[in-house]
Amino acid sequence: MPGLEPKPMGKTETLNLRVSSDFKRRLTEEAAKEKRSITNYLEVILSELWEQRDSRARRSAEKPARR
Repeated sequence: MPGLEPKPMGKTETLNLRVSSDFKRRLTEEAAKEKRSITNYLEVILSELWEQRDSRARRSAEKPARR
């Protein structure tokens, strides 16, 4: 049908990380506190971080330059 967007196919990419045991322990603990999987926790936290950064950049771009 015209005007209908195709559905995203879902997650298809794999990412492997090598981290210290302390980092993994902390990541596991933080994800558990939020009742999330490690993958979901990373996606949520990074998406929020990127949104905050983009929002700050947009606000900075809207301000007139100081002289």
